[in-house]
Amino acid sequence: MLCLCVQQFMHLDIMAELPSGLLEACVVVGAPTDKLRDVYQVSVIQSCRILMQVGIHLAVIRVQKKYITLIILQKRRDRAAESLSNEDSAGRAEVSSATEDISVPKDLDLIALPQLCFPGGLQLTSEQREDNYHFLVFTDLFGNRTHGVVVQYYRASCQEGVVHNGHRWPSSKIRLYIPFAVCVISKFPYYNALRDCLSCLLVQLRPARQADFEETIKEFSAKLSLVPLPPPGQLHVSFSLRPLQVVLPSRDDQDSPVIDIDLHLPFLCFAHTTLLQVLSCLLQEQRIVFFSSDWSRLTLVAESLLLYLQPLSWQQPYVPVLARGMLDFLMAPTAFLMGCHISHFEEVATEDLILVNIDDGIIQSSWSETIDLPAIPLAAAESFISRAECLQLHYDLELCHLGAGTDASALRCQRRDWQKRLNTQIQNIALELVVNIFRGVQDFLNHEHRVFNSEEFLRTREPADQAFYKKVLETHIFHTFLRDRLNRKRDTFSHMDNTEEHRILASPRRPPMSELSRTGYSSYTSPANRLSKRLGASLPNLDQPANDTLTAISCSRPSSLRKMTPDVGLKSPHKPTKVFRLPEFPPPLAFHYIQNYYSDMVTSLGKAINATPPEESALLARYHYLRGLVNTVSNRRLDALEDFQSLYKTDSNIFPSHMVKSLLNSLPEAERLQADRRPELKRLISRVKRDQERERECHGSGHEEGTVKHFQLPKKYMQLEEFVKCVQESGIVKDQGTIHRLFDALTVGHQKQIGPDLFRVFYTIWKETEAEAQEVCLPASVLEHIEPSECVFKLSSSVKTSRGVGKIAMTQRRLFLLTEGRPGYVEVAQYRDLEEVKVSSAPILLLRIPSLKLRVRGRKEVFEANLKTETELWNLMVKEMWAGRNLADQHKDPQYMQQALTNALLMDAVVGSLQSSKAIYAASKLAHFDRIKLEVPMMVPRTTAETLKHKINPSLELAAPQPVDVLLYTPGADTCQLWVSVSGGKVMVFDASSWSLTHTCQVGNARLNCMLKVDKDQVWMGSEDSVIYIISMLSMVCNRQLTEHRAEVTGLALDTDKYSQKVAYSCSVEGSVMVWDISSLQVSFKPTTWEGVSKMSDLFVINTDFCSEPIRRRSSFALPREELWSVCADSGEVCIWHIKDPNKPFDRVALQDCIGCYCMIKVKNQVWVGGVGRSSSKGKIYVLDTERHLVLKELHGHNDKVMALCSAEDRYVLSGAGKHDGKIAIWKVE
Repeated sequence: MLCLCVQQFMHLDIMAELPSGLLEACVVVGAPTDKLRDVYQVSVIQSCRILMQVGIHLAVIRVQKKYITLIILQKRRDRAAESLSNEDSAGRAEVSSATEDISVPKDLDLIALPQLCFPGGLQLTSEQREDNYHFLVFTDLFGNRTHGVVVQYYRASCQEGVVHNGHRWPSSKIRLYIPFAVCVISKFPYYNALRDCLSCLLVQLRPARQADFEETIKEFSAKLSLVPLPPPGQLHVSFSLRPLQVVLPSRDDQDSPVIDIDLHLPFLCFAHTTLLQVLSCLLQEQRIVFFSSDWSRLTLVAESLLLYLQPLSWQQPYVPVLARGMLDFLMAPTAFLMGCHISHFEEVATEDLILVNIDDGIIQSSWSETIDLPAIPLAAAESFISRAECLQLHYDLELCHLGAGTDASALRCQRRDWQKRLNTQIQNIALELVVNIFRGVQDFLNHEHRVFNSEEFLRTREPADQAFYKKVLETHIFHTFLRDRLNRKRDTFSHMDNTEEHRILASPRRPPMSELSRTGYSSYTSPANRLSKRLGASLPNLDQPANDTLTAISCSRPSSLRKMTPDVGLKSPHKPTKVFRLPEFPPPLAFHYIQNYYSDMVTSLGKAINATPPEESALLARYHYLRGLVNTVSNRRLDALEDFQSLYKTDSNIFPSHMVKSLLNSLPEAERLQADRRPELKRLISRVKRDQERERECHGSGHEEGTVKHFQLPKKYMQLEEFVKCVQESGIVKDQGTIHRLFDALTVGHQKQIGPDLFRVFYTIWKETEAEAQEVCLPASVLEHIEPSECVFKLSSSVKTSRGVGKIAMTQRRLFLLTEGRPGYVEVAQYRDLEEVKVSSAPILLLRIPSLKLRVRGRKEVFEANLKTETELWNLMVKEMWAGRNLADQHKDPQYMQQALTNALLMDAVVGSLQSSKAIYAASKLAHFDRIKLEVPMMVPRTTAETLKHKINPSLELAAPQPVDVLLYTPGADTCQLWVSVSGGKVMVFDASSWSLTHTCQVGNARLNCMLKVDKDQVWMGSEDSVIYIISMLSMVCNRQLTEHRAEVTGLALDTDKYSQKVAYSCSVEGSVMVWDISSLQVSFKPTTWEGVSKMSDLFVINTDFCSEPIRRRSSFALPREELWSVCADSGEVCIWHIKDPNKPFDRVALQDCIGCYCMIKVKNQVWVGGVGRSSSKGKIYVLDTERHLVLKELHGHNDKVMALCSAEDRYVLSGAGKHDGKIAIWKVE
């Protein structure tokens, strides 16, 4: 066979990491000339029947990997191409040796490639045949894939004559059609685009002479090698090959795959139920073989099915096209996905395989006509089928109302747009299926210890679905999915799955009784009903309206689903795509002309950049990215670095860090000196160095982002530290203080260590109690008396009470009696109404039975329940709930109630675990709030109680509280939001109407110092790492950065009066101030003197003239009366200055019992100052009068220093505390 391999060429003086272009290699496979002579000689003497035998013989020769000739175009400075030929007698070893000396892609197997180009064998024919396309996927040892598109076409070949036994046969009798295969290989699956390219190539090859064949291939390959790939996002790339205009679609984002394929093909091949069976086999990682009579269908259908599973990624061997000589691959013992011709069905069916016949649309096993594997969960499957039935899969139906098109380009564009819309709908349907299957996985992950509690996850699945999940949970594909969840990867799954990172619920979790009573526990835990949209951090004492639970999927209303267009869950909002058209390819592909071609492309991109308004930052980023690629391959390194530097201000998510590092490492000394003289490049170089140092530190710390552990019960005795880790991994509770008290309770009367048997009993009882409570189903007559969000957490045995016989139920709000017989509701008490809780004894015959007595405010009679052996336990639990309710009401903090509930349930599990005389005493160790109430009455000062309205805890589900660094309130016409920055750059966004968590994002890795709303949809955040991060309020994505500051950013402010357009100010710790044009994100100027700053209003102060301390320890602002108020972290006084005379403060206001102030804001005619007390080290807030310079109020609301303050429309002030408290208090402004 003749094998011609052509690669892209371009040279760099010092090699850097070149960006991947469209073409990796172009390979031509055919029969060698000397063998063709033999065929001609035999064909002349014998009949055409012998010709087919010769064709088979040639296929055998191909399988034996002989007679291969290679011609490679390489990157050369002095010449554009170099050919290398091996002698026919070389054999396989010589071919391998030759390939080592030439530039062949490392993951391209030239030995196997001829088989894949002719998977059915190479055959000569006496008649012309149609061109035939098929598609290939190559996978290397590391799982990296490259993709190929192959066209087989036939060329007529005639010999002048064949001499046999002295007789010359005429050429008219020996006309043959010789097959050739052209394979173009790319790192990305541009199947449709590459097929279009090959179609254009055949237009040129058919009229070409045999002598021009090689040059035509070379020219075609060189053109494709000049085509850059589009960056992720809204910019496509197109180029002309004549007669077609070829379009390369871009990926949605960095982590999304390229989709240049018709995703609806599996829907045309399979019924919906069969399609779900195939997807189930893929999720369970079976040994799967696809069959078809058309080689192209094998890859297209397999690729589509794998795209349906996104963001889950197939990890097993994947060979969608197996040639005739590769059937041995099917004997592999591991899971795999492979495809072969339908003619091999009987031969392959003897193995233990899952057989999928694409042509007939059936699936079966090799041992049966059916498959004996668990099916996809019913609710998710029904939803998928309902959505799929609304798809319009036939393009012809879209053309019924249209006339005949006369413009071929317009018709292709119309077809492409239709396919794109259909692909988007199919992606959403498939994504919804994946989310429905794996909904709730996040609830059973422990990010701190990277543990997945698989047993608890299985327990929440439907019994009929557990067999499916047991198989899936053991697969590599699910393991990779878990790893991405633990790494908090933001992909399409996390977009659609509203539970990821957005819920802060009471611990332990229980479904509300309204859900359990309506559907039952098993229905509630099914994936369909777990798709409800819940408020992320809904507080237990805030009623949740019924319309807050919007069920996305309902099994009882499939007809309504069919009316829905499956277009939710991916990117929102969708922006229109742009197409950048590359210049026409240069006629002679010499080095000089190629450089001119790149220059033309850079010029075109520059014009596109200048024509794009600053508001379209995402599109600007794509243009800069593309220009950076072109500058890189054309050896303009500094220009490329400038383009990549601009991505920080437009879209840092597509910043090519590896390519930039490679460019910087390849800079010669002269260019490095030039880069140091350019401020923007100097900043880029220092930024890259910092990132490299951070990567080395993370690598040296031994943190493994790829590990996923499954929770296992301990097998040895545990000390306190091991016990804390084990309890956190189990998901029982995360708070370290609570776990310490639990450790004390379980070790009463024993050594301070807990054995594996005791922990197993405790864990079992905890889970059994949880399951029993979830199985409680209350009738509608009882549900009328409780809140929809209430859950039954504890149910007593049937006891006699003063209000009748029944079971006492404990919820997070109240106690009530569930009467026997016909279930009825009898109110016992709400916790806040209790006045006394005690244990008494009731005489029954000659015995005195212990009973629990409750005195309720407003009721004369005392409620008494003969709980017998449960009396002491219920006494402890009710007292703890009572104390928690009182503390929650006094401090306006619902976490007290949540923590009291956790303590009460832990008491129950401890008593059940110990089963000894000391069990009640051990459980009393967990009566934390009841003990606090008895030992140190926590009375909130009257002023504080009247001013404090509410508290929220951003750190509720974390192991320890996190400090609140910055607070920002952003009003809006539809939604008002509270932005909270906690340690390490984590930003949480709350809906200010319900104080529920809606979004969480990571902004760098350093502490944030300030936040500011800029324009309509931007929030700027100044960080300790000297970067200003910009978050879009619409997409909640942080993809823009301002990197001009050289030190820690400490202040941000707006000024709309000075200029016709808005400008923003920023300052850093060393005293520099920058003025930004908001629209272009460019620095207007840098005032460095006090006069430049003094004209601003309500901004910040440079640290010169006023104090020698850095700005980060100072919070200050100007007032309308030309006064400047300032505070310092190590001083308990407020200094008031005249702006015109900054030499010394004219007034000082001493704050009583204060040793430091950390924040200050002006609200109406008041100044609120946050600090820390001297005597108690607790946070204090001082409210001062701006006119009289007097302290009006002193508020006590935090257990640590007050770190942040912000105003909510001058009606409320929100304060955030340090790491020992970590809560946010909401205060009313008078």
